[in-house]
Amino acid sequence: MRWLGLKVLAVLFAALFGIGLVLYQQNFLKQSFQNTEKIGNSFRVLHTEFVVLQRIVLQASHFPYFDNDTVLDQIGTIRQRLDTLTKDPLLQSPAFAQTYSGLERARNRFEELTKTVYEFLTLNASLKNSTVYLPTLALKAYEIFDAHGRRDHRITLLLSKINATIFLAKNALDESFLKEIEGYREQLQKLKNGVVEEEKMRLLQALIGHLDLFLNIFPKFHGDLEEILDTSFRNELEDVIGRFQVESKRELRHINTVGDLFLLLYLLSILIVLYFIFRSEKENIELKRVRDQLQKSLVTDHLTGLENREAYLMRKKGMAHPALILVNIDRFKHINEFYGPRMGDRVLQRCAEILKEIVPMSLQAHIYRLGGDDFGILYEFRSRERTERVVREILKHFHERTFDIDGIDIDLSISIGASYAPRLFETADMALKSTKSSKRRRYTIYDDSLDMSEKISKNIRALKQIKRAISERDILPYFQPIIDLKSKTVAKYEALARIRTKSGEILEPAHFLEAAREAKRSGELTAAILQRTFEVAKDSELIFSVNISAGDILNILDRQNILDLLKRYRDCATRIVFEIVESEEIEDYETLGRFLDGVRAYGCRVAIDDFGSGYSNFEKLLQLQIDILKIDGSLIRNLDHDAHAELVVRTMVEFAASAGLETVAEYVHSEAIYRKVTQLGVDYAQGFFLGRPSPKLQHEKERE
Repeated sequence: MRWLGLKVLAVLFAALFGIGLVLYQQNFLKQSFQNTEKIGNSFRVLHTEFVVLQRIVLQASHFPYFDNDTVLDQIGTIRQRLDTLTKDPLLQSPAFAQTYSGLERARNRFEELTKTVYEFLTLNASLKNSTVYLPTLALKAYEIFDAHGRRDHRITLLLSKINATIFLAKNALDESFLKEIEGYREQLQKLKNGVVEEEKMRLLQALIGHLDLFLNIFPKFHGDLEEILDTSFRNELEDVIGRFQVESKRELRHINTVGDLFLLLYLLSILIVLYFIFRSEKENIELKRVRDQLQKSLVTDHLTGLENREAYLMRKKGMAHPALILVNIDRFKHINEFYGPRMGDRVLQRCAEILKEIVPMSLQAHIYRLGGDDFGILYEFRSRERTERVVREILKHFHERTFDIDGIDIDLSISIGASYAPRLFETADMALKSTKSSKRRRYTIYDDSLDMSEKISKNIRALKQIKRAISERDILPYFQPIIDLKSKTVAKYEALARIRTKSGEILEPAHFLEAAREAKRSGELTAAILQRTFEVAKDSELIFSVNISAGDILNILDRQNILDLLKRYRDCATRIVFEIVESEEIEDYETLGRFLDGVRAYGCRVAIDDFGSGYSNFEKLLQLQIDILKIDGSLIRNLDHDAHAELVVRTMVEFAASAGLETVAEYVHSEAIYRKVTQLGVDYAQGFFLGRPSPKLQHEKERE
């Protein structure tokens, strides 16, 4: 009887222990699912709140009277939600380390963006004040100026033009109108000089003051607005949501494993098992429902309701011969900017609906939103003809219809890339990029000719060579002589970059320059060549040209490295000419101008390289106070038999002479070209006919 009592007590203890374990398991699982769902919802709401902030800011820029407190309140709401998320114990746990790290970055990015919003509001207030006050001044002008007087009539007419142009610039957010406004200001200033009446003078001075204010702050106002409406923060937030979904799934598996252990212990409580199963069945059903909902949220795109990339990867693994059609909405960024993010979301939803409608049922395909404005159609491959038939049908449906979205007619066009090759998504994406780069094709089906793997491998090899060459001082300058066409002597040299490999082979820029620019390392090459050129220049009285790209100048670190070298070699810096490649698109003329002022302070001169190879803004060049124009080789190489090229070069030489600039002809490869550039009045020439690039200066080779 004693042992029976002990066994009963043991069983009762086991039962109580089992009940305790099961109750803990249920509460733990339920709490975990609820916390995960709550955080997921908070992320989605945060995404929506930021879109609302962008919309409010856009309204503030357009509405004359707008309560800025609405913007500040929305910023406060977003900050509070970010604070709540960062303080959530679940996100602070090691299981969600990547999510928390991404959230911190997003939070810091938002704080930076908030500063831009505050600056925008300040600029916006000033702009509104001027744009509202200028029409008032125009009305006042009609009262005090004589409409029959010639000068007064011109002034009032000019005021009308100014108000109309400012209205267009402000509402269209178009900086191209600033040039026109500057012209009106100059006209107004000239007309003011003839006004003697004090009241008229005060009105014109006030008007000019407001015009100056508008011209000064509108570019910054426009830039701030573009930065605020940029999608980078939303993309970063979506990346955090993606990380959260991945880590939630991993945590879910861990929770399920713990649950299985709890169930094993529960089975040990023999006398309570049947009772507990009966009592806990409803709770288990509810937990399963919550778990299924969470699982679904991990593989479903919340905007379109389609499955997401995670679901695509899982399903593709189980397919025998998968094929993928990638559908991309053309100019989707323009739709977002023109109609607003909300309309952009509706376009994505409509595209998802259309694809579900038009993809043939016989294809037995699954449709996914794979990110941004990319949709995927996954199915078992049978034949290329079948794939092309489906692709053409999709294109026909989109291109022959105008879609009514929330009462607005929008013409949607799409580009398609398809593949049934290994590395399915990667090859389909290559096909899509090929379509995007074509002006005529609307779809591309992948074949081996589109494979970029070799180019990628080549770029990687080139970057490794660049990194090694920089660290081991194997970036070498090769000097090509530049001849003075009047004295027929070597006047200076251009330092051209070469890389010496481990085996001693000398590589020309074609092997590494493009990869260096793509990887943002061309500035390091420029600094290395400049330093090696200084080492030669300090022992010579000659002049040396060094190439520098606009990208190098606009990069603050590369820019500072160049200025540091000039400071270090101050004694011979006056013999350096910086050649800026003219064909590159230069947007930030202000930074470029400050840099050129900095190098001129050391006595350096500035040349525009490859002049004539692309769009040339003569006015901007004159403002930058360029010293030398190097005429592009594409114009020089056929100069002896191309009348059009001769006319262009003659015009450039005349322009340079009138502007007080020196000219250099590149690609002088024959005696006929040499005579031609001399005849046209070019100052200097270089090319293989006059001397090839060499590691040694020409006069040093002559001594040898």
